[in-house]
Amino acid sequence: MGAGGVREWARVADDALAHALAAPVWSAGVEDTREALLELARVEAHAAALKARLLVHAEEIGAHQESGAESVAVWHARATGTTVAQGRAAVREAVALEACPDVASALAGAEINSAQAKVIVDAVTEVPEGDKDRATEFLLEKAQTHHANDLRVLGRRVWEVLDPIAADARESAALERQEARAAQRVRFSMVEHDDGTMEGWFRVPVMHGAMLRKMLTAIGAPKAKRAAEGAGSYDPTLRTPTRWGQAFCDLLERIQDTDLPDLAGCGATVVVTMTIENLQGRLEQAGLLDTGEKISATAARRLAAKARIIPAVLDGAGMVLDWGRTRRFHTRAQRMAIATMHPTCVHPGCDVSATHCEIDHDPPWESGGGTDLTGKPRCPRHHRERHRPSRE
Repeated sequence: MGAGGVREWARVADDALAHALAAPVWSAGVEDTREALLELARVEAHAAALKARLLVHAEEIGAHQESGAESVAVWHARATGTTVAQGRAAVREAVALEACPDVASALAGAEINSAQAKVIVDAVTEVPEGDKDRATEFLLEKAQTHHANDLRVLGRRVWEVLDPIAADARESAALERQEARAAQRVRFSMVEHDDGTMEGWFRVPVMHGAMLRKMLTAIGAPKAKRAAEGAGSYDPTLRTPTRWGQAFCDLLERIQDTDLPDLAGCGATVVVTMTIENLQGRLEQAGLLDTGEKISATAARRLAAKARIIPAVLDGAGMVLDWGRTRRFHTRAQRMAIATMHPTCVHPGCDVSATHCEIDHDPPWESGGGTDLTGKPRCPRHHRERHRPSRE
């Protein structure tokens, strides 16, 4: 094939497909439809193999340079209207496929599809050089009777075929590497909306995802729902995402503050400020969280019934709120009481939540101040400034 031959064949194929698209399909019988779909699958495999080969060649000759793009991936993304991430993935997969000639040959011959080829390439990448050929041969053989998802499972367990004796140790090592990579990719983010909801996105390792799924399934199960809220509380018409969302909220309310580390010397417990009349249901008034948000009186009473809030009774029974000078640091009860009286840093204009502040003695400890409710929350910066020696 001479110079420009690949380009010419691509044009011919494009023209042929364009003509095929113009032809009506309503008259095609069952057999013709099936055969046409199988032929198109072969066309897709041939196109994928050729595209991979050309992407590798484009990398070798620097085909992106005249366009001003920083890489072939960026140029390809811009030229085809795909994302840069997709362009980089395509180049990365093409290079990996080129390093596995048997897989590339099978794809070019339409013996496997591009999804199967990617699974095999990914699997043999984890195999030492001396065993790659055996692993590739095994997976190519299985690809004739297994689709990509099943092939992925076989790829993870390819060691049981290559070296049954050492399979467990190798699999464990591979899992440890996978878990280490997963730990670096975890993410969690939340954003608050104006409609009284927060929306979040997370990415966690498979183990923690499985744990969360099992917890939510247990909490949202019909039997658990009826046991917790009574007969008729389970709504079978709810969609699974809604059911799991409700179960997730329930899970958060079940977590005890004793199971969590302290936050700024105070347990990670939400404090709700409300009157005794409100708590007893004699007054309908919103409760104020120590994090700044408000909740309805109904929600506050529900949490109180679950013992999930600490009422802001500043002389609470059994809570010693004034230690004088018998101890230097404020207790958890004192911190909660002070945070209730001063929701943010007391420095003028500072809005750092008391939850993230340090409790400063007032007057200062070194000047005879006591460890009591006269303390004030100050953010770390303003706390340091207050105790910085005068430069005058």
